[in-house]
This record gives sequence, C-alpha cells and structure tokens, in this order.
Amino acid sequence: MKLSRILGNLFLPILALGLSGCASAQDNCPTAASYLVQIQDADTFRVEADFSSPASQLDLFFFPIEERPQGQAESIRNLQGFSASGDVVQLDYIGEGAWKPVGESGVSRVIYEVRADHDEVDWGIGGPGKDEVATRFDNSFFFAGHAFFLIDYDAPACPITVQFDVPEDWHITSPWKLEDQTITAANPWNLAQNAFVIGPAEPARAELPGLTVDMLASSDAKVISDGVSELLKIVPQTYIEYFGSSPEDKYSVFLFTDTMSDGGAFQNSFAMRIATPISPADKITWSHTLGHEIMHLWIGAGAIHGADPDEIYWFTEGFTDYLTIKLMYQAGLMDEAMLKQRIANILRRYEIAKRRSPGISLADAGTNKGENWELVYGGGSLVALLLDATVSAESPDTFRDMMRDLYKASETAYTLTSLLERMNKATFGQASEIVRWVDSHPQASEIRERLLPFGVDMTTFRFDEAYVEFTPCKEVSCVPGFLAGEHTE
Repeated sequence: MKLSRILGNLFLPILALGLSGCASAQDNCPTAASYLVQIQDADTFRVEADFSSPASQLDLFFFPIEERPQGQAESIRNLQGFSASGDVVQLDYIGEGAWKPVGESGVSRVIYEVRADHDEVDWGIGGPGKDEVATRFDNSFFFAGHAFFLIDYDAPACPITVQFDVPEDWHITSPWKLEDQTITAANPWNLAQNAFVIGPAEPARAELPGLTVDMLASSDAKVISDGVSELLKIVPQTYIEYFGSSPEDKYSVFLFTDTMSDGGAFQNSFAMRIATPISPADKITWSHTLGHEIMHLWIGAGAIHGADPDEIYWFTEGFTDYLTIKLMYQAGLMDEAMLKQRIANILRRYEIAKRRSPGISLADAGTNKGENWELVYGGGSLVALLLDATVSAESPDTFRDMMRDLYKASETAYTLTSLLERMNKATFGQASEIVRWVDSHPQASEIRERLLPFGVDMTTFRFDEAYVEFTPCKEVSCVPGFLAGEHTE
C-alpha cells in the first residue's frame, strides 16, 4: 500500500485526537484491536489479531525494492481471516502491501506469520534502508511496526494492545507503555509509526525531566554507544528547554551497523544504521543524524506535522536541520569552526538546489523529495536561518517563541497556508516574505547582502563551494547572537 493512501485516510481523524499518547478524547475509546505475538520457530513469528470492528482492508507500508517487488508483504505468510462468528473469510492480496476480505462483511480476526527474513536483501539500494523496515542483531529482532502488524488504518483512533508471548529473559524495547509483556499503543498510526526490538538484548536507560530515553545498540555498534549515550543525556534535554516541554514521555533509540549510515525517525522512536568500519571522523555525521532525528519528535514525525506532508517538507526537514545545528552548538556539542561549516553547508546545498531544481518552489519540492533533496533541506534551512537572523535583530526571543507557538498549537495538522499564517503572526509577516524570496532563487551575492547585517559573512565559488565567517558584533569578534541563543530571560 502506498503511504499517500494511508496519510489520506489517517491524518485528519487521528491527528484530531492528538498523536502523542492517549488524548483526553480517547478516555472513552474502546480498544481498537488486540494482537498476540508468539515465536513459531527461529525465523518466524505467529500473530493473531482481533479487531473491535470488522476491517475492510489490512495494510503494511509498501517499500518495494528490486529484489522484493512487493516489499515487506513478501515476509507475510499463511494469512487466514475469520468473521466475528468464526467463519472463514477469504483475504485477497491486492498489491502494494494491502489485503481485502472477499465480501462486504469485513474481517474480524486474522492469523498470520511474519518471517524474519528481511536481511536476505539490501533495503538500502533504492529503498528506505533496514532502519525503516526490519533487521536482526545479537539474537534480537528489530521491526518497524508497519512492517510487522497488519493494521486497519480506518479503525477508530483508539488504543491497541499487543501481548508478546516470548521467553522470560527476553526484553521488549519500545516507546509504548509496557506492562507484563503487553504493550499499549495510542492508536493504529502510533502502532505503525514506531519501531521496537524483541529479544535478549537489554537497553540502557536515561531518565530526563519529563522524558525517559531507552537506547539499544548492537554489539558491533558498541564503539559509538558511549558517545551516543552522552548525546542522549544532553540533546533531548536541550530541545525540551527550547520548546518548553516534550510531546512524549518516552523515546526509544536503536543503533546497528550497515554498509552506509542513515537514520529513520518514527513517531517517538528512532533507528540509526552506522557504516563500518567506524572512524573518529564519522562522529561528525552520526552525531548530527542523531540530533536531527531526535528533533523530529517536535517537528515532522512528532508534534508539528502537515496534513499533506509533501507541501511542508521544506519546513519539517529544513527547520529540523537548522535547529539541530543551532541547538547542538548552544549545548556545546560543536565548536565555532564546525558551526561555520554547518552554516556553509546550508548555503552550498541551496546553490546546488538552484541547478538541480530550477524553477521549483519549496512547497512543490516535497512532492519528489528525493530528486529535490537539496532544495527541501538547503532551501528550508536557509529560510530558517534568514528568518531567525531577521526577527532576532528586533528581539532575541521571537524565533524561539514562534517555534514554541507552532509546537503548542500542533494538535491539528498544518496546511501550508495555516503554517505560514501562524508563523506570520509571530514574525510580523516576515515568514511569508522570506519564503517568497527564497522561492525566487536569489543569487549568492544577494544572500550574502541579506545575511551580512546580522553578523554572517559568506562567499561562494561557483555553485559547489561556500565559506562562512562571523563578523564583529557587540564591539567584539563573536558568534552572532541569534546562533548563540541569547535570550532576554
């Protein structure tokens, strides 16, 4: 099944109730579905699912790759369907990770097997990577919820329980509420859009004010696990202080190795694969990746989200990247030289974007995020940089307060129009003006002219080199105040 159909069916009813945990509107919600997960053999899980209302369609996410044209669905075996009275219901596979019951009565119960055979193929070649699907490590099993559970995405946005009948010495590491080997997810989307690990591997835990972080690293990723643990004590807390609170009270992080480095952000969990062999220089990339994906707890995968994600990808990815740079610098996790390089990367990406995505607006770039990657990330980050610099010149709190306001009002999904309207109220119309200006694809010299009054000097050579220096401010040579995070409080 295509993600677009899932989003179209899901976002408005589910997000109206709130994505983080059981919202007050859910207090009277009956359980939408109950699952039982058992080990059938070394490579197979048996799943039973009972739905409170008959389902007219059951889905996995659909990530096809050349070796598996039906994606995750090829790991589902021996699917059986039943009515509420126990009669057999035929389920037909209709493609794109979707099954439909034959007839109009729907299906009330299913039994199926999940083969843990995902490592037989490389999901990273033209696909999402195993961090967004499934993998095995250290005798434990990692799964994205949407690759394991057949889900009725049209079910009410009510809690779902999953009982794991697994050995007593196994651990269930997930962002969901856990009691006696039974987890409770807030709703169907919350079950799908999170990752979990079951097996002997035991996570490390960090207790932060308002947020519990569990981290589970494979043995071959232990070389960076101490560094990641230290970041997890600092980065989420820094973000909580910036936004004023956390949208979740629990967050799970999973680390394992692969042939390339990347990360997958879920609703309140995150998986990162690290290319081996790991060298000290790799910290530059994996630390930023970690910071970026954790930021998605507030922007994108978590609180601030779009009714149509494509049209605001420039915001959910670009502002995420910019704030990751800014807040990790403020937390002392990068020095001024690295800050300059990161800001230069924003400008370089945008210069490349003007060649790769000529004439394309930020809002349109998200419809083909992969092809317009430099415009989504570089252009979106440039908007954030310019907006922060501009409004902070008047008041050092304005940009932060705008982000806090967007976060507090994020129970309802944003459209492009509603997002800009709210940003404009907080920035006296500057947000839309800067978006329009970036959409006009200004020359590098024009960008330099616009940034220079705020203490950021830049130069470019052709389109693939950019360099940044910070000009004197407050009568001494210093990092511009808006990047250093100088607030009135």
